[in-house]
Amino acid sequence: MGLQASTLWQDFWGVETVLKRRKRGRTEQESRLTKRVAKGIYRPRKPWSSEALLGGLKKMYGNKEAGWKSREQEKALTTIMSWTEQVVAILPTGAGKSLLFMLPCTLPDAGVTILIVPLVSLHGDMLRRVREMKIDHLEWQPGESREAALILVSAEAVSSKDFMKYARKLVAEQKLDRIVVDECHLTVVAAEYRPSIIELTAIRSLRTQFVYLTATLPPSMRAEFEERNYLYQPTVIRAPSNRPNIFYMVRKVDARAGSLLKQAAAEAKEAWTDSGFFDHTYDKIILYVRTCKDADDLAELLGCSSYTAESGTPVEKKQILDRWTQAYNTPYIVATTALAEGFDYPHVRLVMNVDEPESLVIFAQESGRAGRDGKRAYSMVLLPATWEPQATDNPPVDPHKVANYRDDLTLQKRRDKQAAHQYLQGKQCYRTSLSDYLDAVQDRRWCMPEDVPCDVCRMAHQDVIDPVEKVEQDTAHIGLQLIQQERLRAHTELAQYRLDLASVKATCLFCRAVRQDWDHEFSVCPRRFEVFEQRKKARQRHEQRGRKWLQPYASCFWCLNPQSMCQRAELAGKSTSVCEYKDIVLPLCYGVFESVEGVDWLQEQFGRSFVDTEAFFDWLGEGSRFGGDDSIQAVRLAALALRSI
Repeated sequence: MGLQASTLWQDFWGVETVLKRRKRGRTEQESRLTKRVAKGIYRPRKPWSSEALLGGLKKMYGNKEAGWKSREQEKALTTIMSWTEQVVAILPTGAGKSLLFMLPCTLPDAGVTILIVPLVSLHGDMLRRVREMKIDHLEWQPGESREAALILVSAEAVSSKDFMKYARKLVAEQKLDRIVVDECHLTVVAAEYRPSIIELTAIRSLRTQFVYLTATLPPSMRAEFEERNYLYQPTVIRAPSNRPNIFYMVRKVDARAGSLLKQAAAEAKEAWTDSGFFDHTYDKIILYVRTCKDADDLAELLGCSSYTAESGTPVEKKQILDRWTQAYNTPYIVATTALAEGFDYPHVRLVMNVDEPESLVIFAQESGRAGRDGKRAYSMVLLPATWEPQATDNPPVDPHKVANYRDDLTLQKRRDKQAAHQYLQGKQCYRTSLSDYLDAVQDRRWCMPEDVPCDVCRMAHQDVIDPVEKVEQDTAHIGLQLIQQERLRAHTELAQYRLDLASVKATCLFCRAVRQDWDHEFSVCPRRFEVFEQRKKARQRHEQRGRKWLQPYASCFWCLNPQSMCQRAELAGKSTSVCEYKDIVLPLCYGVFESVEGVDWLQEQFGRSFVDTEAFFDWLGEGSRFGGDDSIQAVRLAALALRSI
């Protein structure tokens, strides 16, 4: 019990206790280092000048003529090498973000750089480029203790205790220079469906430099991004998102004679064979679709491979990309957003989005795969002739006003969707629609002489476009302190829930929710069989689909409470184990649903409406977060209802 308590406090404060047996023969240098670490004295680091870094760049590339791709790239690298603690670099696709972590690894007196790679497609491509640059590197796996100038680690592994112990050891020995998070916008846009993206923010408890890289972080998303990553007044270097070599166009086609997928296949084949635009030796075409099924269907029409989240293991996905990029007679690949970020084949000449893109951020990433060699390339969106912007019951949202997004992902989604619709309608220059959402106010633009004119402009403008007002707002968060605050909030939430559960034991929460006499146990309630029957049906429905009704490892199978607070869940299989708070969560949830005001209350609190009881019970078993741990929607509902009814 003492060990468990100690471990809980250790996790709460984000510290790691390391006990080492004193070794004989420790050098004087090691002894001094130990004392310096104990006193909190860290080795001084001198800032690098732009000229010195440029010299390192030329040496790394083996090219005396090499230079910066942009002034923003230069500024970002000099900021990083001045040891600024929090750096966010927003550079467009193909603008050399990788240099920001590769060059520091090659400089004299370089320590360790940890690179967090969130995507499989990005991982393989990153390894290729690192090997080409002959940078000392390794891929971190559980149990790894070796070191290298560059250490690549997956988003899933970052939050593990094994990795945190490894990283803290590097910090203690003053070997860790920085942690770099590539495609960092995913900490916002992918947080809803990738728990590992949420968990990786725990690294902010480490004492080191943090660098965040992305091509797409709209100003309206900045406050949420800083909040999610526990940043406090970071240094932000933002370059315009414009890709001057890309021709943007949107086409509506009559799909009555065939599906939109067939039209897309015909358009791609015609472009490849008849346009005369492609070099058939190495140019390629990517077609993006919204679902895995569409990807498979379109790939069959084109006789090519598809790349989706369901394409197999990381090794199998890498093989798909290798076959496509290396094959002479296979120009096409069909993909979902799984291939949107990070993939860096330079000779993609056409990117086609089949149907409406999921969001403008994702579209910018997908279209950014085109023309990374700097030569002219095309971005086409293919829509059905009947396409119109989706109507919404909500009032229009200014996509540049920043709010607190902690509990409102829907707001950001609406903004992103509205920005995508603005682009697809083509009422203004396509570059303007992109820069209005993705860039700072001073970078608003339309097609200028240095750009390939888009399909709206057709000709370059000679005068700069007028700016529009944007509102940006910074948040003030610091890493470890905010992590501690979040943990305290989670512990408080769980403690309050326990108190509320204890206060209603031996009463009928179903009857309480429907405003009937509830001074009796649920086990004798005449309507208890309704609850049992709906629970049975929910389990059977999901078993027929080959799934579990309750999110695995998120709740007790019997009482539905989080496993962290239910003794029976922890001691499953032992006859003496019991649920301390049984017959509370599910009866209460069903009672809320059956109550007169239940429909309006669920819509107000959760933004959800349910067509029938089956849909409601399906939702109750879905995964969620509560008390800082995995849980299910039923617990969130019960906790809120206990405080409301």
